[in-house]
Amino acid sequence: MHIKIMKFFIYSIISFGVIVIPSTYANEIPNSIEFQDNKLMLNGKGTRVVFFMKVYEGSLYLETNDSDANKIINVDEPMALRIDVTSTMVTADAMRKALNDGLAKSTANNTGPIIEEINQLSSSFDSGVSEGDYYEFIYLPKIGTHVIKNNNLVEIIPGLAFKKAFFGIFLSDNPIQKNLKKALLGG
Repeated sequence: MHIKIMKFFIYSIISFGVIVIPSTYANEIPNSIEFQDNKLMLNGKGTRVVFFMKVYEGSLYLETNDSDANKIINVDEPMALRIDVTSTMVTADAMRKALNDGLAKSTANNTGPIIEEINQLSSSFDSGVSEGDYYEFIYLPKIGTHVIKNNNLVEIIPGLAFKKAFFGIFLSDNPIQKNLKKALLGG
């Protein structure tokens, strides 16, 4: 029996080419985020999975819990999305590509009006991305979306239009991952 299990295990490795080993998850997901006199509460959290591998944990923070995705996308209120990188598969280039693809989906391929803001977002990853890093994208009305890496401000991207597109990556009718959307909405 033991030999059959070993053969199956070896066959699985050869067939699939990889072994999925859970990554160590060092960062605790906070229940709230306080930023510039705004207290945002955890609305929901979920895992982004690519090719059966967990690549990051996503968490949505709002002033009050809400499960209405369209309202969250469109409202001009403080909110945050936190991404905790849990895989070495996530690099700066991979993050840029994933977010650019997500912004294209979120805007129905109409990224022209926010191209400068997208370029700002892309430059936010110039210092690199590593397993264990966390990013907080905190939107404040009349200021914009603060990009914070490991507790350090990297960029402030202005505009409600960008905020709508960015949060739409995760919450639109065409999100990057439907079960992640559901989890972020508290489901």
